[in-house]
Amino acid sequence: MTALRYYPLKLQAQGRVVVPQAVRVELGVQEGDDLLLLKTEQGFQLTTREALLAATLGSLARDDGRDMTQELLDERRAEARAKGW
Repeated sequence: MTALRYYPLKLQAQGRVVVPQAVRVELGVQEGDDLLLLKTEQGFQLTTREALLAATLGSLARDDGRDMTQELLDERRAEARAKGW
């Protein structure tokens, strides 16, 4: 399990916050880059589009031994049989 790290932030004028340098380096971002603030069940998460995409695609790429294409075809064939096609 990764050790929990936190970075204190101060809310400034117009709702602005400064992202600490260590976080910017770890995220691989620089001034002008877009960031995403995600609301999760645990709270909020700061990330980039690229990191979110990688996490999402990674979760879809997990191999649990199931053949999703075959399962879909089997379902559609069963539906067609049930309709008498």
